[in-house]
Amino acid sequence: MKIKRLEINCFRGIKNLTIDFVTTEPTVFIGINGVGKSSILDCIAILFSWLLSRIQYEPKRTIQDLALDDFIDKSKGRRFSEEDIKNGYETTDCEIIFSIDGLENQIGLAQNNGGGWGISIKSPSIVDDIRTKLKNNSQLDIPLIVYYPVNRSVLSVPLEIEVEDYSFKQVDGYEQALDGIQINFDSFFKWFRVIEETENEELRDDIKYRDRQLEAVRKAIYSILGKNDFKDIRVRRKPYPRMTIKKQDQELDIQQLSDGEKSLLALVGDLARRLAIANPSLGDPLTASSVVLIDEIEQHLHPAWQRQVIPKLTETFPNCQFIITTHSPQVVSQIKPNSVYILEKIDDNVILKHPSSSFGRDSNRILEDLMKVPERPQQIKEKLMELFRLIDSGNLDSARQLRLEIEEEIGTDEPEFVRADILMRRREILKK
Repeated sequence: MKIKRLEINCFRGIKNLTIDFVTTEPTVFIGINGVGKSSILDCIAILFSWLLSRIQYEPKRTIQDLALDDFIDKSKGRRFSEEDIKNGYETTDCEIIFSIDGLENQIGLAQNNGGGWGISIKSPSIVDDIRTKLKNNSQLDIPLIVYYPVNRSVLSVPLEIEVEDYSFKQVDGYEQALDGIQINFDSFFKWFRVIEETENEELRDDIKYRDRQLEAVRKAIYSILGKNDFKDIRVRRKPYPRMTIKKQDQELDIQQLSDGEKSLLALVGDLARRLAIANPSLGDPLTASSVVLIDEIEQHLHPAWQRQVIPKLTETFPNCQFIITTHSPQVVSQIKPNSVYILEKIDDNVILKHPSSSFGRDSNRILEDLMKVPERPQQIKEKLMELFRLIDSGNLDSARQLRLEIEEEIGTDEPEFVRADILMRRREILKK
């Protein structure tokens, strides 16, 4: 499952934009707030909702069924709203080209200000074929797309189970996958408890037994959080159900972890769970192919983790196509420039361009050159520039006074002070 091209016309703040996804590395979008990064992910999610819905549910075909309201037909995906149409225009229409098992497919969706809309799905027989085979093959692997929007905090770890009969089908991996408003990790935590209980029952007869899906989730979590620091994730039943994990050999309730640790654990565990459910025939579900959309991947993460998160994701899920937005220079420094897209607002449109360099660059240089953010506050930058102008002009008394003023504001540990002191001493020697 791979996205090849996305064409956007008059969608929110974007007038005309074509994006070709040609590299095997994660695609990263950067740009100022409001330029359209999240809109690109939202557009992809809305278009692909038609694919997942058609695989889950057979379209209504009888006259009686067709007369029903659109929203009753579960085979229909999400539609653009009239608010999605760019201001000053009558219609938005967008199209995505993608491949499944090497076969090219296309979905187009349009919406106008009068409430009219249209959907076009080329090669729909592939979708029908998947749905038909799924009825007769309990081990069929199905394509997966999942969207993790900004609103993905772990507020609770619900483990109470009300229904005893749990049987997970491949399409259960689609639950909330493309809602786009909020990703609810409740299903992940409840699923973990159910599967672990089944695994524990099997262990009574076979001490070496391990559930394939659960092992994939554990492996993914340890890989991302750190194999040497985290282990033994499990559900404790007494005195009340809670999920625990050992961090550096200390057992902690999941809720005792930092927001960054919790959100990353839940995201990775949820993705591994969906891959395992959607791909029952794979010995290692983490090798499955999928499209994964993540908005602001650096959310809640320490800069050190921001630098590691994409390499660890691609190592853990080697065949997933990651499409990501970020404001973090640490994230950008891990991506080659042909996979980084800078979004810029030009007149009435948004354009894309690649940076000349990104991988391995200093975070300050990425901030200043790619994100147009000064590496230090402007007033301090101007004072430092004035300091060196005074030194160059030979006004050393004023330079020393200004240096002391700056030192009071930012402290003594400043490399520019070392350079300034060397230049002032050199000036003094030349005067003598």
